[in-house]
Amino acid sequence: MIPARDEAESVGGVVEAVARALAGEAHEILVVDDGSVDGTGERARAAGARVIRREGLGYGAAIKAGAAEARGAFLAILDADGTYPEADLPKLVRALRGGARQAIGARPASSGSESLARSAIKTAFRGAVLWFGGLAVPDLNSGMRALRTRDLLALSSILPDRFSLTTTLTLALAAEGDPPVFIPIDYRPRAGRSKWRTVRDTWLMGRTVLRGIGWLRHGHAPKALPAVEVAG
Repeated sequence: MIPARDEAESVGGVVEAVARALAGEAHEILVVDDGSVDGTGERARAAGARVIRREGLGYGAAIKAGAAEARGAFLAILDADGTYPEADLPKLVRALRGGARQAIGARPASSGSESLARSAIKTAFRGAVLWFGGLAVPDLNSGMRALRTRDLLALSSILPDRFSLTTTLTLALAAEGDPPVFIPIDYRPRAGRSKWRTVRDTWLMGRTVLRGIGWLRHGHAPKALPAVEVAG
């Protein structure tokens, strides 16, 4: 599944690369067009994806909507901006078949594709999770991961509607006694402009990390709490 908003420049190539990577697997490529105004959905459809349209409710909301529409038992997620190595998707799928509950593509700790401030923020959050929650996470919020569709749907009520959905997934499943399998991946410079907003998204991610540390310390993540964030 590929959540996308205004990624017409890159989404077609990503869809085609995913199709090549998964040529040996039964699969479908689902793009969730989250309120794009640049023809992202049309480009994705032309490249061979099934496209569903959402009205700009956020990255996390797009992923939850896609999971509800997904037809397979396994759900792989990656971004539409061309940063993630589509060819490594089979490694994530193999990890699930080998017993992992969640397989995450771990980006290099230092990447020239993001600012020093953003890199420092993420390093601090990883340190907090290790120090206070006892979980070593080389990549807390990677946008490339695979898990069982039923696990994402079971956690849907606590998954935020914005970027911190990925962090929530990492910590919620680990809190239930299933630490993710991290698979090192390369990370390419994105096409187009990043949608990360330093103050807003750092605040949201920080709240998610604090909540997740509590789950890790208590040994479980609730499945019936309202999500921290609201759509919009």
